[in-house]
Amino acid sequence: MKKETVTLSNIQEDLALVARLQISNESDSRLGFIIPLTILAILGGIFLKSFWISLPFLAVAAYHAVRFVSEYREHKAKMQIISGGIERGDVSISVERFSHVAAETVIEPRKTPTKTKITSTATFFYFEAGRRWRVPKVDKHYRWSKEYYVSTRGLENVSLEGDEFFYVSLQGNFDISYIYPCKNFALDATLK
Repeated sequence: MKKETVTLSNIQEDLALVARLQISNESDSRLGFIIPLTILAILGGIFLKSFWISLPFLAVAAYHAVRFVSEYREHKAKMQIISGGIERGDVSISVERFSHVAAETVIEPRKTPTKTKITSTATFFYFEAGRRWRVPKVDKHYRWSKEYYVSTRGLENVSLEGDEFFYVSLQGNFDISYIYPCKNFALDATLK
């Protein structure tokens, strides 16, 4: 089987995707409180014809709006640091032996079109040495690959216990990571 070469630019593309997804998940959770509370306050004030009834809802919405702006600035600064690390190629690469896949419930507030959810189900790849990789919610992994782009379900199906993977993580931010099956990919000579 022919292996495709993973270059630093491929890794940077994948890590940037993971970073963007993480930051957007963190910042979107506050909007789940701000928008419904503001709408509730406005509708309550209009239908009940009383500003005082709307005031508690507006106060809570204002609190979340202030926190959202504060968190947005923090996330923006964090993203600049992460982006700098990705652009410099500050990555750690190891070879890990695959153990199993597990779906876990994680606490992650987020807004859906109809309600706010506090938890979600995340898929994790576990490795024998104790590492785990959270599968990003994307439609295709390895989009840059000409032959081995695959869906999450496809990645789960081709991963067998004992398979080896290149585990690539951003130095200083080990949650920002990606895996590459050794049976499909080889590292570029500059990464070894």
